[in-house]
Amino acid sequence: MKRHYLSALMVICLSWLLAGCASTALPSSEYLLMDNTPKMVISDPKTQVNIQLMPIQVADYLAGSEIVLLSKQGEVHRSQQNLWAEPLSSQLNRLTMQGLIQRLPAANWYKGHNTQVSNLLKLSIAVDAFYGGLDGQVYVSGRWTLFSETGQIIRSHGFMVKETLSENGYSALVQTLASTWFQKVIDPMAKSITDAL
Repeated sequence: MKRHYLSALMVICLSWLLAGCASTALPSSEYLLMDNTPKMVISDPKTQVNIQLMPIQVADYLAGSEIVLLSKQGEVHRSQQNLWAEPLSSQLNRLTMQGLIQRLPAANWYKGHNTQVSNLLKLSIAVDAFYGGLDGQVYVSGRWTLFSETGQIIRSHGFMVKETLSENGYSALVQTLASTWFQKVIDPMAKSITDAL
């Protein structure tokens, strides 16, 4: 009798636990980076060029679907309810290509690993930081390098940008990250590429 009572009590407790877990799931929000910056065309290179955008590399801690917040002490906070709708590297690849085509329309742009084009320059971008800080700032940093068709470095620059959030919330964080990427990374990159050619 006592054993039967304990079994029934365990079943009831387990049912309560499972019901509690199922009812505490919070809805998640998904975000995409959008280019809402003013459209601009930077003067094109003096000669016709073919440029291949290599797949953009992001640091491993940014590769998940969670939007990352980072403290000054290096504590990484990953949001469980505020997520990227697609991997950050995929978004940056697509938007960077669109942004470079719009800013340097006379250049012939290729993406991926296209090797069928002659005189093909290669643009490599590595992103080390792309996150919100617990101090109300966004941080974007990394390095880009433009290589000649023979693999020589034509131009290489690091970027390290910090911008203040105008308001709280993940929506404002995502918008600020996007505008920072285009205005403080892509625009200077496009101008520097033009000056180098």
